[in-house]
Amino acid sequence: MPNRYVRLAGFDQRLDLTKPDLGVAGGAALLEQLLRDRRLPAPLRGLTCAEVCERRGFVEPMSVYRRLGKVVAAHMRSDAEDRHYGGGESDEHKAYKDRAVRAAEEGGHTAVQERSSKGRAVRSDVLIRGADGVFLGFESQLSPRNPREIQARDVAARRVGVLDAGQTNSQEMARDTTVPWLRTDRVPMELIMKRDSPIPFRGGIRRIELAKCDERFPEPCPKKQTGKCGGWHPTTRPAERSFDEFIRDAASGLYVRAVVKVKRTAFEFWTPTADHTAYLDATSGEPPAVMPKQREVRRPMEGGDPTCRVRPPAPPDHETAPLPYIPAPRSPASVPSTTPAVTGALPIAYRGKCGAGVQPCGAPARFYPAGWLCDSHRP
Repeated sequence: MPNRYVRLAGFDQRLDLTKPDLGVAGGAALLEQLLRDRRLPAPLRGLTCAEVCERRGFVEPMSVYRRLGKVVAAHMRSDAEDRHYGGGESDEHKAYKDRAVRAAEEGGHTAVQERSSKGRAVRSDVLIRGADGVFLGFESQLSPRNPREIQARDVAARRVGVLDAGQTNSQEMARDTTVPWLRTDRVPMELIMKRDSPIPFRGGIRRIELAKCDERFPEPCPKKQTGKCGGWHPTTRPAERSFDEFIRDAASGLYVRAVVKVKRTAFEFWTPTADHTAYLDATSGEPPAVMPKQREVRRPMEGGDPTCRVRPPAPPDHETAPLPYIPAPRSPASVPSTTPAVTGALPIAYRGKCGAGVQPCGAPARFYPAGWLCDSHRP
């Protein structure tokens, strides 16, 4: 838990937020006083971080409040929260980020670590600039985290045209369907760092297969529940893909995140773009598949949920934040480039407007895996 302890001016002992009495005599009454204290600004209340910030020599003011029955300590600044996440990263987490960057660069793409967009709406572990305007975010999550926060970051990334690929080695995290987790085995640190070591994704990737609903279809029509409709019905099957190959292919636009409705249930997963295109063509006359709302997103906070957090205001739906600048990869000197080099800042992806070209097209557009594109620039 990133922030179990806080310090209050006048107390030599740290206050333990996980205990009802804060671990000190008279702590229960003190806690109620801290929760009610709204008379002074937070920096003047005397409550400071006694975890990563204190160890690094920072005096960071905090405030406390209750959320879902649990005492939560909030930092006043987002860079103080980032200090906790950066300080709490395991060696395995850092190794996965380094490996994602290496895999992307070996595929001819450009990648940066921990680069935030303006307003901090998008903050991927690794942000990859791929081919044909594809922006892929890589998120490695090896410890439990609040699903509400994961979902909020995923929605913020989608607003600016970034497809987040979440990787985890935890089966508990993989069972959470807030995002389509790419599950790996728990492998030793040496294998993560070793170039070309076999680390396959065991879950999160599926192939889409279409079956014609005619006399050869072995079951009744899934839609009509009887007879045959003559249309195409999708089925899916799991597929494995190695870590490095998936990063390169997803950045090239060969894999996309897809929501597919099988019978009456919608699923979200990563699938080859060709499979998804065939599925969209076969179901063009049907309403698009929509994931059901996550009922577990508002579940009570658990032991792995952080008590150290900030609560930045959410941007309105009609506004998006610009992505950080990621330089385009240079073409090899021996191979002349057939496309003009992209210079300047990264174009801002506005919702509903085409972002194709060095200067964004700006025509009315719909959202594709490659971003917001009009009919002239669509894949």
